[in-house]
Amino acid sequence: MNDIFSYLDPQNTGVLLPETFSRFLDDMGYLPHENAWKAGLNATFNQSAESNADKTLKNAFDLFSIDHQLLQRIQGPHADPTGLTQTLRGVLGGAFPLSTREPAPPMPAITRKGFVDITVIEVLCDPSREWGNLSRMLRKYNLARYSGWGDLPRNTIPAMPDQAMLDRVAGVTAFSKQKGERELEQARMNAQIRARGNQIAVDLLDGTRREYRYVY
Repeated sequence: MNDIFSYLDPQNTGVLLPETFSRFLDDMGYLPHENAWKAGLNATFNQSAESNADKTLKNAFDLFSIDHQLLQRIQGPHADPTGLTQTLRGVLGGAFPLSTREPAPPMPAITRKGFVDITVIEVLCDPSREWGNLSRMLRKYNLARYSGWGDLPRNTIPAMPDQAMLDRVAGVTAFSKQKGERELEQARMNAQIRARGNQIAVDLLDGTRREYRYVY
C-alpha cells in the first residue's frame, strides 16, 4: 500500500486530498454509498457540496482514528441550490445578510499511515472482497514493480475475516448511528428555531401577528 500511496501522491506531499482518496475508492470498486466523501457531496443552503463532503469524510476518519491532516479548502462564491436565500432576500431585502455561507469545515487529507490503516481495516473485515478490489486496482494502475503479476496472490491476504476487527467496526457503527440520531434531532430543533425567527421577521414587515406552537 505504500507503493499505491506514492503513486497517488506523485508530488510527495505526504497526504491525499479528499478528491484523490475518493477516486482511489472508485478505482477499488466501492459503491457511491460506501465512499464517504462522495456520499456527502451535496450542496445545502449555507454550505458547498465540497464542504459537506469534507465534513462527512472527517467524521469517518475520526470515528476510526484514521490519521489525517486538516487543510483549508479554497472555494469560490457559494450558490444556494435550495432557493431559500433568494426567497428570504426577496422578503427581507437589506435586512437579510449578504452571505449565508457558514465557515467551511477543514478539509481532511489522509496521511500515508492513515491510508495503510484504513486499508488494513477493510482487508481484515472482508478479505475476499478486498483481494478482488486490490487486484482490480493493481491492473488499473499498472505499476512497473508489479508488472506481470495479474491478480494479487491470494495468500497475501487472510483467508477469513478477523473477528476482533469485525467487533470494532460494529461498535463504531453503533456509536455513529446514535450520534447521527442526536445530531438529526438537534438539527430539527435548530431548523424550527430559524424558521420561527424568519417568520417573525416577515410578520414584522407585513404587520401580521401570529401565535406559534411547536411540538417537541
